[in-house]
Amino acid sequence: MKNKKIIATLGPSSLKSNVIKKMDLYGVDIFRINLSHTDIEHFESIIKKVQSWTSKPVCPDTEGAQLRTGVIKGKKSTIKIENHNIIEFVGSSDYSGGNKIPLSVKSPDKILQIGNVLKIDFNDVMVQVVEINKNRVFCRVISGGIIGTNKAIHIDENLLLPNFTEKDKQAFKISNKLGLNTVFLSFCSNANDVIELRKFFNYEIKIIAKIESTMGLLNLEEICTVSDGILIDRGDLSRAVPIEKVAFAQKFILNIAKISSTPVYVATNLMESMLEKSKPTAAEISDIITTLENGSAGLVLAAETAIGKYPIDCVRIMLTIINEFDKFINRSVYTKTESKITEYLLSLPSDRIIIPHGGALVQQHINNKNITDLKKLFCLKVNEKVASDVIQIAEGVYSPIKSFMNINELQSVLDKNKLSDGNIWTLPILFQIKEKNVNSLPSEGLIALKRELTGAIFALLEVHTIQKLNNPLNIAKQWFGTDDINHPGVTHFLNDGDYILSGKPYLIAEKKHENISSFELTPHQTRSIFDNNSWHNIIGFHTRNVIHSGHEYIQKKALEITNADAIFISPVTGVKKKNDFTADLIHNCYEKFIQNGGYKPYSALLSSFNTYSRYSGPREAVFTAICRKNFGCNYFIVGRDHTGVNNYYSSDASQKIFDSLNVGIKILAFDQIKYCKKRDKLTSDFKDKKYNSSHVDISGTIIRDYIHRRKKIPEYLMNQDVYKVIKDMYEKDPGLVFTK
Repeated sequence: MKNKKIIATLGPSSLKSNVIKKMDLYGVDIFRINLSHTDIEHFESIIKKVQSWTSKPVCPDTEGAQLRTGVIKGKKSTIKIENHNIIEFVGSSDYSGGNKIPLSVKSPDKILQIGNVLKIDFNDVMVQVVEINKNRVFCRVISGGIIGTNKAIHIDENLLLPNFTEKDKQAFKISNKLGLNTVFLSFCSNANDVIELRKFFNYEIKIIAKIESTMGLLNLEEICTVSDGILIDRGDLSRAVPIEKVAFAQKFILNIAKISSTPVYVATNLMESMLEKSKPTAAEISDIITTLENGSAGLVLAAETAIGKYPIDCVRIMLTIINEFDKFINRSVYTKTESKITEYLLSLPSDRIIIPHGGALVQQHINNKNITDLKKLFCLKVNEKVASDVIQIAEGVYSPIKSFMNINELQSVLDKNKLSDGNIWTLPILFQIKEKNVNSLPSEGLIALKRELTGAIFALLEVHTIQKLNNPLNIAKQWFGTDDINHPGVTHFLNDGDYILSGKPYLIAEKKHENISSFELTPHQTRSIFDNNSWHNIIGFHTRNVIHSGHEYIQKKALEITNADAIFISPVTGVKKKNDFTADLIHNCYEKFIQNGGYKPYSALLSSFNTYSRYSGPREAVFTAICRKNFGCNYFIVGRDHTGVNNYYSSDASQKIFDSLNVGIKILAFDQIKYCKKRDKLTSDFKDKKYNSSHVDISGTIIRDYIHRRKKIPEYLMNQDVYKVIKDMYEKDPGLVFTK
């Protein structure tokens, strides 16, 4: 858990249900409503909306004792002024448009004095008061520029402004009615401001006093003693303090507040670049780290989340920075050896992407230079099933598994659904060999592995043991729930050999690219992509079929329910049985669907998964979930008959197994989806019997039948752009659609 708070300011970019829910999920502790940019007539409804979307505190930030420009009429809501011109300011009640510039007060003549120098909106414009005539104030322009609506004005001396505006007072009444428990007090100048604010509430509230003016800085110590917290607004403070000294002012405030143990929060320009860009700069991150090192209790995202393009990403990245700061400075990383620190620095942040199964990703590569003499090693030719397992073990897809299993490990999995180290695992990962090959194999040491498909050596195996399976039928019964030889999994297991070779595989690094298909990503790569895209809630989807309307419905519903960042589609592209959809077809169909914006407003990533069906029912369902967890998914879709085969397993067996096994990934269970002709919609609700005759099944088998009969696949079964991909490939060559 992070020990620093994140305060996010709400505005046009973030006042949306899905955005606030994600910001909440990704670490916001307080949501802030800036009254300077909020119409009071909308204030109550905004608070109620936000409270319906999050349980985190929603708090007003007062306008406070600050002079601002009023609402400038016109298309651009701005006025351009030139150097040396004379301009006229008027009170808010006397403004009617034209070239006059309204101020946020009714009587500026009672506040301003001749000779005052006004800095408008971070010194872009500077003017001097030269004449005051009733409610009109005339100024000469020292530095010209653009004056906009509701821009802050800094004066070179203290003004007699009221502590709270009329809007503030109305907001206090509403806040009191709604029971809001925290208020940010803008332009706090002394302890009395805090004391006066408390009188507007009939219960105890927390007041975060904002230090952003000369008087606030001068009276800092007394403000700290009566406040529940201090907020340094570096933007407004830079009007009172030369910008070159703002960093020193920040350090001074932190040190003074520390004396009274008053928490301090820092705002403005923390990740300003993210108003337009999806990542902060290294300098901004360095500033944040320095701010945390100096003792800040939290950080405030202002414009970044109110009007920036990437409010959710801002929160996620801020949380990652805070967690990495905590991990490096306050925990064990800082005290580790140089090599361990280097290892930490070169690894991806992992706090927001799910931890791999077992705690760390396996990666087993070996360089040619580390192989003494490859040609002298015993060479064993392996089929594509074994080759895919070698690749997936070495690349970490099967983490924490590092080796093909021996009999003890196999029995632990079958008896307990656990590896010998205690990690949950349900599926045997075996390197089976036939008796005729046993005598020629070395009983230990390294051997080379050659793929039957390519004839090339691609990996080494460190042999641990060669053991005979004494009762294969008993193993089959435990594994598949049956010893029926008509079960395809049982058949393959019994035919693949009575001996198992346990050992640790290593991919030859220089040949790694030859063993990965064009559209296949490793767990290290997917996690890097997720991190780069700031995706931390990802749904995994396992499939052997082209996308049809049933899958589309489930996938979109899962995204909607979880409000996830993306869906990770990883179709099985390893060894297939006759008449399966080809890997290229499945990929092309999903690629077309994604390119057409099929998952919008959510994102999607497509990656081939070089594995094969083991026909293991619920055991395989858990295996498919763990693999997606290792890729970086924290949700996984499990439908009816997931990894089922014929009628060997009940339709909900692959869902029920997760009731007793916690694999650390959230399972999204879905019932069967059918099309209802009478209601013209997809549904999983079959309770109303009057629609029974109207329900039409949706499945890959039905899709295959349409294709074989060269019949057009109807819209209720499949997206028509996807259908066109299938049609075009089939017309070119049926072998492009179905395996032979």
